[in-house]
Amino acid sequence: MNTLQSVQRLLARELELDPASLDPARPLEELGIDSLTVMECLFKIEDEFKISISNSSAAVRTVQDIADMVDQLIVAKATEAS
Repeated sequence: MNTLQSVQRLLARELELDPASLDPARPLEELGIDSLTVMECLFKIEDEFKISISNSSAAVRTVQDIADMVDQLIVAKATEAS
């Protein structure tokens, strides 16, 4: 399972939606996901992926944006650890 699929699964579980309905390119607002819900989900994503999300969440507009941000933070964390 890749990061996008993991993020879709987590969001679907939190929002009680079908993961297939979470089109990676559609704006979160069109999916019925408001900014408060995004923040709540980002806290769960931090726990799931063992990363720390800071101000970078401001650029999150789509599910794909979330997955890309998670991938970048995972790489940065791995780089810092080595």
